[in-house]
Amino acid sequence: MVGPSSLRLVLPAVLLAVACNKESPPAAEEPRSASNAAAPLAAPKSQDGAPAAAADVPAATGVGTAKVSDSSFELSLEPKAGLKAGQAGNVEVVLLAKAPFHVNDKYPIKLKLKETAGLKYESLTLGKDAVKLETMRATLPVAFTPERAGKFTVAGQFAFSVCTDDKCLMEKRDLALDVSVD
Repeated sequence: MVGPSSLRLVLPAVLLAVACNKESPPAAEEPRSASNAAAPLAAPKSQDGAPAAAADVPAATGVGTAKVSDSSFELSLEPKAGLKAGQAGNVEVVLLAKAPFHVNDKYPIKLKLKETAGLKYESLTLGKDAVKLETMRATLPVAFTPERAGKFTVAGQFAFSVCTDDKCLMEKRDLALDVSVD
């Protein structure tokens, strides 16, 4: 049988253990690169603190991928050949639904681009009005003008939905594609 004096010793230890678990976040809640990827990318600085030259700026990494494959869809950011400095060019977001899913034509499809030094976008937000919709496919051209030759990363978050007769999935995926400009 546990007496009152035993409870006085055990109870504070149990309460302390419970309180400690609530006060310290689990390791999984520490800052992750995925949450950092959603933040705007800061321009790198040279050793003297000035903005780095274009040749010194590495392509963004950890921001997203050019291709995403899921059981309900395939998503890609596809390059177009022949990008030239000072001339309009584009890449294309391609969403392919996998049967029994189809592209949700009622969903407000949107691409939010990240600013990229050296690329001038026609718009940083592209909506459903710019999307070519088909039952199983949606394509969205992303127009920009490279200001100079070099390697650049086109990156952004694409929001879309695919449905079956019974359910709809609403998705947001980070995409990134390195492009070379002559």
